[in-house]
Parts: sequence; structure tokens; C-alpha cells
Amino acid sequence: MEEGLAKQTDALQKLQDKLDRKNKELDILGKIFIDIHRTLDLDIILHTILDKLEEYFSFRHSMILLTGKGNFLKVVASHGYPEKGIGAKTEIGKGVIGTAAKRKQIIRLGNINYQLKYILAGEDISSTENEITIRLPGLRNPNSQVAIPLVNQEELIGVLSVESDATNIFKEDDEQIISLIANQAAMVIQQVRMYEAELQRFMEIREMNKKLTDLAQAQQSTLDLFIKYVPEPVVKKTLREKSGSIFEGEQQEVAVMFCDIRDFTPMSENLTPNEVVTVLNIFYAQMNEVIKQQEGVINQFIGDEIFVIFGAPVPVDNCEEKAVLCAIGMIRQLDIINEELQEKLGISIKVGIGINYGPVVTGNMGCENKISYSVTGDTVNTAKRIETLTKEKPNTILVSESIYERTKHIVKAQAWEPINVKGKNEKLTVYEVLGRAEA
Repeated sequence: MEEGLAKQTDALQKLQDKLDRKNKELDILGKIFIDIHRTLDLDIILHTILDKLEEYFSFRHSMILLTGKGNFLKVVASHGYPEKGIGAKTEIGKGVIGTAAKRKQIIRLGNINYQLKYILAGEDISSTENEITIRLPGLRNPNSQVAIPLVNQEELIGVLSVESDATNIFKEDDEQIISLIANQAAMVIQQVRMYEAELQRFMEIREMNKKLTDLAQAQQSTLDLFIKYVPEPVVKKTLREKSGSIFEGEQQEVAVMFCDIRDFTPMSENLTPNEVVTVLNIFYAQMNEVIKQQEGVINQFIGDEIFVIFGAPVPVDNCEEKAVLCAIGMIRQLDIINEELQEKLGISIKVGIGINYGPVVTGNMGCENKISYSVTGDTVNTAKRIETLTKEKPNTILVSESIYERTKHIVKAQAWEPINVKGKNEKLTVYEVLGRAEA
């Protein structure tokens, strides 16, 4: 009876020991799983696994190899070796580690000197293993080794290798828990790899977007600078056209305006070059605001004169009305201009404006090295002649009969006596715009 009781007690103790071991294993697994899930840094995860193997199982020498391009495994982390061997490769199917990878099965050698030559079913692999021992981090005379494949959903991720200079150090129970760790590690490594691949893809896309943004900004800066020299509608129209068609001309009905500073030449003789430029820049900038409001396009700044088109290169509804309203606005804008000029230079300016409406020929003219958007024809010449008639009457707006007939419902105007102008056989009838018509 006592003997039976002793056996029962012994069995209960063994069961308790096994239970305690399982609880300890669960505790170890929990701690390791928490540690390796703390980060998405693969290097930290791998070294954490190897550190914990020594902490909980006293496995002082270990390494992790991962798959990559080709039929090789590459060392990405090692622990306990004088030489880290990071980057060293071993071929899948060769040696202990390579064979574990190929078979996706654990290979355990309790006494390497006796078992190594049998792990490939009798194949002579001593030269290969020796070569691997030199290339990979490892003990000089290992007596125990276990190679555990890291597999996630049937896909080989890598191999965890542990070795010792003691014989038969690895127990079957150790292999079970290490296998669980290996399986968890394989899953985490795969997730991190996917994350890193997505991160790399994101970084590449972001870098590409940055380059495209920089390129777009550079192109926009170039375009903005170009527009300072060429009217924006001309630039946009040219960009829409095929390269072979940019020299094609067309006839359009437009309103043409010339605005000139009266007596600017004698005034400029009393100014320094910088002061002359200041006057013109203030004049151009302020007048440009009014011109833009009425959809006019500044074709040229000619000295102290502005040449404006309404209706080309892009058609504008009621371009005659907008030309006249623009001229009225420009006369009003003189107050702002002169206030600034008085403050800076102590001078004031006066202008004369001439407007005409009719057919013109528009298009890019020049050669391959020099292109200019031009508007030519008798309509342009006549508008210039009309503007010159204001020399004796500054701050006056004169319009042709074609303009007056199209705008008399919105302006008050007074006809001048028909007058001879250069280049015209018949006398020209012009109208002086006095302001907008009463509502």
C-alpha cells in the first residue's frame, strides 16, 4: 500500500512538474510575444527573439537567416558570436540550415560529429558544411545544433539556428516551445516585411510626387516669368496648339487701344534713368489692373505707350464696350498714379487714349529663335492715328465711328469735326468720350 501511495505521489509530482513547466512556458511565450509585438522595426524584433532565447533557455549562440533573392538564406541577426556574420549567405538545401529550410522541418543534431554525415540521407556534405561553418557565424567545435524553419502559411520566411558546444543540449520540450516562438516570429517578420514593402512603396510614391510637384512648380515659375513677357492668353493659346500651327495667322474682329503719356520725352530729360523706370513701372502696374478687369490683353509696352487688344487671341463678348469702359477706368486711375508719383518724385502725368474697332490679322510672327504675338492691319494703324489726335488735349479718350456706334448706349460722347490723319485719303470722324451714360 505504501508502495502504491509512493507511486501515486511520484506521478502527481511529475504531473505537477509538467504543469508548472507548461505554465512557465506560457508565461515565457506571453512575455516574448509582447516584446516582439512592441515595434515594427525588424532589426529590434530579431535581436529581441535571440536575446530572449538566452534569457529563458540559456541558448547563448543563435542566429536568424531570412530568405531573399535567389536560392539563399542571409544572416540578418546573430547572438553570442564574436563575429556577427551579418550578410553571410548559405544555399537552401545545403548543410544543416539549408536542409531545414528546404524541407521546412526541424533538424536537431545532438552529437554533430556522429550525425552530420547522415542528415542528407547519406550524402557526403562535410565539405559543404565546413564551408558554411567558415562563412557563417558559429562555434569552432559545436556539439549540438537545431535549425528551425520559420514558416508562415506554408511560405518559408527563414531559419532560426541555435547551437552549443555541449552534447544533446536540446530537449524535445524546448523544441516545442521554440517552435511556437519560431512560428510567431515568422508571422511577425512577414507582417513587418509587408509593412516595410508598403512603406517603401509609400516613400517612393511620395518621392515621385515631390519630384512631380517640384517640376510643376518649376514649370509654373517659368510660365509665370514667361507671362511677364508674353500676354497670358497668348501663352495658353500657344500651349494648346500643335507646334506646327503656332505660326498660322487668322483674321479677327477686335477693339484696339493705344494709351500714351503726353510730353513724356521732355519730362524724362529732367529725371534720372532710375526715376524714368520708376514712372513707367508705376504707370504700367496701375493701368494693368484696370485692363485686366475689362479682359484686355496688353500686347506691348512701347516706351511710354501701352498697346491693348480686346477680343484676341481669345474672343471677348462685347469687346468694344469693354475697351471704352477700360479707357474711362484708366483716366480715373490717373488720380492714384499721380498721387504716388507726387509722393515719390513730385511730378504728375497726363495721357491720351485712342480706340478703334475692326478686322485685324493676329498670330505668332518671327522665326524659330524669336517669336512675337502680333496684331496688324489698318485697324491698328487707325487706332494709333486717333491716339495722336489727343496731343493737344491731354487726358482725352477718342474713339472711331465704329466704336461709337457700338457703345453709344453706354457712354456720353461728343463728335469732333472730321479731320485728316496720316495714311487716310478721307477725313476721319472721331468722338470724344465724356463719361458713362446716365442710367
